[in-house]
Amino acid sequence: MDNDSFTDITSENWFSRLGGSLKGIFFGILLFIAAFPLLWWNEGRSVERYNSLQEGQALVVSISSELVNAENNGKLVHTQGLANTKDVLHDKDFNVSATAIKLVRHVSMYQWNEHKTTETTEKIGGTKETKTTYTYVKEWSNHQIESSQFKRLGHTNPRLPFPYQTWKAKNVSLGQFALNPSQINRITQKSTLSLHSFSPPKTLADKKVSVIGDNFYLGTSESDPKVGDMKINFQTVNPMDITLMAQQKDNSFIAYETRAGSSLDFLKAGSIDAKTLFTIAHEENTMIMWALRFVGVLIMWVGLSMLFQPLAMLANVVPLLGNIVEIGIKILAFLITIPCAFITIAIAWIAYRPLLAGGLIAVSVLALVIIKLMSRKTPTEAVASPLLSK
Repeated sequence: MDNDSFTDITSENWFSRLGGSLKGIFFGILLFIAAFPLLWWNEGRSVERYNSLQEGQALVVSISSELVNAENNGKLVHTQGLANTKDVLHDKDFNVSATAIKLVRHVSMYQWNEHKTTETTEKIGGTKETKTTYTYVKEWSNHQIESSQFKRLGHTNPRLPFPYQTWKAKNVSLGQFALNPSQINRITQKSTLSLHSFSPPKTLADKKVSVIGDNFYLGTSESDPKVGDMKINFQTVNPMDITLMAQQKDNSFIAYETRAGSSLDFLKAGSIDAKTLFTIAHEENTMIMWALRFVGVLIMWVGLSMLFQPLAMLANVVPLLGNIVEIGIKILAFLITIPCAFITIAIAWIAYRPLLAGGLIAVSVLALVIIKLMSRKTPTEAVASPLLSK
C-alpha cells in the first residue's frame, strides 16, 4: 500500500492551557528584552559597515591578476580574471571524476514520509480539542527521513548509505594569484555533470546501478520504485570569470581590515568594476539592516504577545470572547512594540550617527517652533499681514 492514514484526537483543559500561558510569560520577557540589544547592535553594525565601505572605496587599487606586484602588499586591491584549477576531484563510490573547483554529489532516496494536518476546536469552558490526521506516503527525499520518529510505527526507512557530499579543489588560481579556502568556498555557480561517459560499479548497496538521464539509478525500476531506491546526480563548479576585492598578501589574498572596524573581502561571479562592487555592497548592507530591524520588531512583538497571553486564556472560557481578547492583545502588543523599537533605533542613531541624528532633531524642533508660532496668529492677523505688507 502506497499510503495510509489515521486520526488522533486530544484535548487540553482550561487549567492546563492557563498554566502553559503563565509559563510563557518568562519566555515572553526574555524575547522582549533580547529585541533591544539586537536593534541597537544592528544600527551600530550598519554604520560600521557603511564607514568601512566608504574607507575602502577611497583606498582601493585596481590591479591585473596576471602580474604580482610586491608594492601592492597590504593594500586593498580589486582584480578580475579566470578562477582556474588543475585539481581532479574524484568520487570513489561511483567512479566519477572531474577537473573542477568543486564536485557535488546529490542523493535522493525513495522513503516513507509522515504528513500531518491539525484542526483545533475551542469549546465552552476553555477546553481545546485537537484533531490531528497523520498520512504516510512514499516519496523521494534528499535527506534521511527518521521513521523511528513517526507517530505510528510500521513504516520503516533504511539508512541512506551515500550522503550528500562536496569535494573541493585545494589549488585554485586567479591569474598569477592563489585563492584561499574561504574564497574558493564562495565560488558557487554549478553545472550538471553528464554521467554517460562514466562506468559505475554494477551494484552498490546491494542494488543494481543504471544510468537514466543525468542520474545513476540504484534500484530495479524507476517507473515502479521501492523504498530504499536511490537517484544520484552530480554537479560541478567549473573554472569561471570572477571579480575579487581583498588585501593582497604576496601572491594571495586575505580580508582587508578597515580602521572603521569591518573587514572587506568580496568575491562575485563575472567582471565587475570597483565602483559597482561597492554599490552592490552598500545595497547588501542596507538590505541586512532592514531585515534585522524587522526581526527585532518581530521578536519584540512576539515577546509582548506571550507576556499578555494569560489574559486571552482567562477569556477563553467563552471561545468567541477569547478570540476577541487575543486579537486585542496582538494589536496592543504591536502598538507598544512600534514606539519601543523606534525609540531604541533613535537613541542608537544618536550614539552611532550623532551628526545625522542631531540634524534631524534640529529640523524637528524647528518645525515644531514654526508650527507653534503659526498657531498663535489669530485669523485676523493672518489676513492683515499680507495687506499691511502692500
